[in-house]
Amino acid sequence: MQSPVESHYTQGQLFQRILTALKNAGINPEQVTRKELAGVDEFHVRGQEVSRELAAALMLQPGTRVLDVGCGLGGPSRMLADEYGCMVTGIDLTAAYVETAARLSELTGLNNRTKFIHGNALQLPFPPGSFEVVWTQHVQMNIAEKEQFYTGIARVLQPGGRFVYYDIFSAGPSSLYFPVPWADDAAISHLITTHKLSSLLKHAGLEQTGTADQTAAGIAFLEKVLTRFRRQGLPPVGLHLLMGNNALEKLTNLLRNLQEGKIVLESGICVKRIPS
Repeated sequence: MQSPVESHYTQGQLFQRILTALKNAGINPEQVTRKELAGVDEFHVRGQEVSRELAAALMLQPGTRVLDVGCGLGGPSRMLADEYGCMVTGIDLTAAYVETAARLSELTGLNNRTKFIHGNALQLPFPPGSFEVVWTQHVQMNIAEKEQFYTGIARVLQPGGRFVYYDIFSAGPSSLYFPVPWADDAAISHLITTHKLSSLLKHAGLEQTGTADQTAAGIAFLEKVLTRFRRQGLPPVGLHLLMGNNALEKLTNLLRNLQEGKIVLESGICVKRIPS
């Protein structure tokens, strides 16, 4: 039986619908490139642009073992494998995402450097110290058990390993406008402030070495995207394939929540402390 969170994200026949969308855009699915998938497989504000920024800040080396927690359709995982030569494992709660991620990696010829697992971010099925980098984008908003989430990430990181996040956080006690991409209502939305995040990370043994307020960039991106959608309609290959028929309403509410200061976007890099 699916959890409420998995039910929220599950879209029927997702892989087949993406193939159909590619064909409608004049793209041969057997020759599809990562760039042509970027409109649908980077399910976070600013898409591939911000993923590349985060990866550049990490200065990754070929062969780096990366865990992508909440990997979705695997767009960032494939970018890290393709452009940096990383060996990437993705894990996601939504079975349809994991199945589609694996099949998209096959189509793009990256299945030798990426693998995807259906699992719970609160019960990471890896030995301690398995990864040099843990990566997560727009995931913790659906997780109530924050302490368990971050301590689990720290456990699978090797000492001195790095944790990079890009996420949505609460700016205070104000209620949000729903639906948004991660929740139709407050029942599965579990936001915390960046101040609370810092405390949780410290408790987990993860030292923040740098953070960036991504809110203004996120607002500019969403304003541009929504203006284009309203003028030109939704593109054949886009995030509406993941968000359903009310995709525009969800994106509009996300933008409004950011503009009114109800939520913020932040990215950061942390290092797992080395025991003395």
